[in-house]
Amino acid sequence: MSKAPKRPGQRDDLRRWDDEGGAPRSGHPSHEPHPGPTQATQPALHYFNIGTRSGVIEDSEGETHPGLQAARADALAKARDMIAKGDQKGEDRHDWSFEIRDRANQHVLTVALSEISKSKLTSQGGRR
Repeated sequence: MSKAPKRPGQRDDLRRWDDEGGAPRSGHPSHEPHPGPTQATQPALHYFNIGTRSGVIEDSEGETHPGLQAARADALAKARDMIAKGDQKGEDRHDWSFEIRDRANQHVLTVALSEISKSKLTSQGGRR
């Protein structure tokens, strides 16, 4: 009698996910130690999850940046576009935020879209 083929378990699935360079899925923290938000000398993978009023939109691909400051600058640029597109649609997105996570799916930085509107008003000599 032959045995049924072995189906990969959830543990195998997560191990394969980590081996391919992706972040573990939500609810499955990585077992790698978290180094903390330091300036990296080598490019690092960052995930830009978007926090909205109704929940979180997860970034499954991520982007590589030379350091955390570059990731923050990218988040601010993306925030400008998101606010502009929201304004065109009549959606207020000023209370949204980017939750930046590292390769190990550890939170390293939050960038609020409201930072754009504050800096925009300040740079134009407007009110705060």
